[in-house]
Amino acid sequence: MAQRVESSVVVNVPVNQVYGYWRNLENLSNFMTNVEDVKSTGPGMTHWVVKGPLGVKMEFDAQTTQEEENRQLAWNSIDGSVQTSGEVRFQELGPERTRIEVTMNYADPPGGRIGEVGSRLVANPQLMVDQDLQYFKEIMEGRATPEEIQQRASAATAQSGVAASLASGTGLLVVGGVILLFLLLRGRGRKSNKKSRIVFEF
Repeated sequence: MAQRVESSVVVNVPVNQVYGYWRNLENLSNFMTNVEDVKSTGPGMTHWVVKGPLGVKMEFDAQTTQEEENRQLAWNSIDGSVQTSGEVRFQELGPERTRIEVTMNYADPPGGRIGEVGSRLVANPQLMVDQDLQYFKEIMEGRATPEEIQQRASAATAQSGVAASLASGTGLLVVGGVILLFLLLRGRGRKSNKKSRIVFEF
C-alpha cells in the first residue's frame, strides 16, 4: 500500500536562505539519507539516484511541478519504475525563523505486501524523514557540515546491514527455516498432547 509521510521542523534561519538551499535539489543528498545523488538535466528536470527498499539502488527522472519563491516546492517522478513525489512548504515565522513542512509520497514497494513488510524491517519512512529534517536544520544553522551529516548517515546505514540481510529473500528463508526447525525440535521434546498452531500473517 502506498505510503504518505509528513513531517516539519523550525529552522532559525531566514526563509530566503532556507528556500534557496532546498530549491537547488542537488543539495538534497547532503541531508537525505536515502538520496545518493540528484543532478539537474534541464529546466525543471532532475535525475535521481536513491537507495530503495532492502538497499536496492534505484534511478528515476523527476519534474518540478510547483515552484513559488520562499513558499513552496514540489516534484514528481515521471517514469514508471519509481513512483514518488514530494512537496515542501516554507512559512516565515520571523526575520530569522522558518517553519518547513514536508510531505513525501512513496508508491508500493516491489514484492507487494511481502516487499512492504521487508522494507519496513530495514527503514521506517517516517523516522527517516524526521531525521533528515533534523540533519537539514543542523546544516542550515551551522551546527554540522554536509560531510559530517553524510558520515553519520553512512554509519547508520552500516548498522542496518544486518537487518537488510535478514530482510532479504534469502535472509527471510534462513530465519524462517531456523525458527521452524526450533519449533519442530521443541515439539518433539514435549510429551504432551497439546497441539501447536503457527500463523504467519503479512
